Amino acid sequence: MTGIFMELGRRFDGTNETDVATWLRDTYGTWLTPTAGNYLLGLLSESENEAIATGLNEVIMDHVVDAVDRNGETDLVFRSGSAKTIQPGSWIVNCTGYMLRGDHPYEPYVSDSGAVVSVQPRSATLHLTSYMGYFLTHLLFLDKLREVPPYELDAPDLRKKSTAVFPYTLGSLAMHNLSLIVDSVPNKVLLDCGLDLDRWYPLLRRMIGTARFMLTHRRGREHLRQTLDTVRERFDVRCGPLSYA
Repeated sequence: MTGIFMELGRRFDGTNETDVATWLRDTYGTWLTPTAGNYLLGLLSESENEAIATGLNEVIMDHVVDAVDRNGETDLVFRSGSAKTIQPGSWIVNCTGYMLRGDHPYEPYVSDSGAVVSVQPRSATLHLTSYMGYFLTHLLFLDKLREVPPYELDAPDLRKKSTAVFPYTLGSLAMHNLSLIVDSVPNKVLLDCGLDLDRWYPLLRRMIGTARFMLTHRRGREHLRQTLDTVRERFDVRCGPLSYA
């Protein structure tokens, strides 16, 4: 995963999200639907994809708005205006996600005093709040949170303005800030991070990927910074050091 994120960060420049999406799908993608325009870093293995395909009778590329009882039957009503009758006893599973669903007030990831850390998407520093909570807490207790300092991103605002650019901006944000973090914390912080998806792979592969990251991350930091600055100017979104707030 680190290798994929590094390559995404190298390819994405803040303006070429369509080309990057095509490269990612062709190189690493697994999919069941003909299009995946709202991709948001979802993980699906080849075996899972095959299991789902085996159980499917039909794929409808639309959005379910409601399930309506009509004359003893139940119809799924779609956003396009069409409908489909489903059999009695059918299960309806809502898989639309839970992230970035509410409108929360802005709060910087660290207070002016440096004593309070806020883990939330309006001042995102990494791609998931679990990673933010882990690394920001270490920086806080090392008294380095304002010294680093990570870039922040108003993730809900960017998601509203461009779902296409959103995942690749998150990837660039994560790699930029991790590059700063690894230079500021003991190696044990990285080794003890149980959230690391590279742990899916054998130790040797992880060591190769880690070594490549450690050798190149400083070299690529300026490109990532320029990418995030481009996104800020292009979409008029909060994206930068806390001074931009």
